[in-house]
Amino acid sequence: MNFWEQHFSRLQSSLAAQIERIRAGSKHSTIKGASIEVVLRRVLGEYLPGHFSVRPGQLANSGGELSPQLDIMVYDGNAFPRLAVNEDSSVIVCCESVVAVVECKTYWDQEEVEKHYTATVNVECKRCEEFQDKELRAAYFLLFHESATPALSHFADADRCVGFYCLLGDRSWSSPFEQADFKDTEENVLQTFFQDLLMHCMRIGQVEIGTFENAYNVISKYVGWKAQSEEEA
Repeated sequence: MNFWEQHFSRLQSSLAAQIERIRAGSKHSTIKGASIEVVLRRVLGEYLPGHFSVRPGQLANSGGELSPQLDIMVYDGNAFPRLAVNEDSSVIVCCESVVAVVECKTYWDQEEVEKHYTATVNVECKRCEEFQDKELRAAYFLLFHESATPALSHFADADRCVGFYCLLGDRSWSSPFEQADFKDTEENVLQTFFQDLLMHCMRIGQVEIGTFENAYNVISKYVGWKAQSEEEA
């Protein structure tokens, strides 16, 4: 094990200990979930490249549709402005800017997860033409505390990364971009989660290089302003 492998192994151990303290310190599922969200947002914000922003909120498309509330959004905060900033620090951002969505749940509820997943991707997939490349589809990751075996066939999606991570059972199911099949891993669930998320963000970062001009055109469609190039034409 090299230096960095040791470092991330210790990070996983530290995170697991924090999450276990949260779980042991409260019996209220909402409080536990919110506390774990805060820990994950902080760590992701510290470790992901500065190109990406990490906030709770909603994603929107240019047709005015909004996703459900999202626990953690990883989005391109370099090229895209926020559409709205709320008093609780949650934000609304363009779906074109979103790289990954992370949900934190206490229990696995198949019906609720399917409903949330479908509502989110139905908004996210309606991107402006400049960002229709399937390689830019936002990943959907869900961490839950209690052991369960998801009905994976309901989430088979070759156009985006999808991952489910059971913290208590130390088991994960993940399906990378361009694959609809899920890989079942029975160890190091937090390490697997961070690896999947980081590598997905880095892959999209490569595809996105040079998108500032496209972002300029996209945001004009959201707010109804004409881009300067259109006015000059």
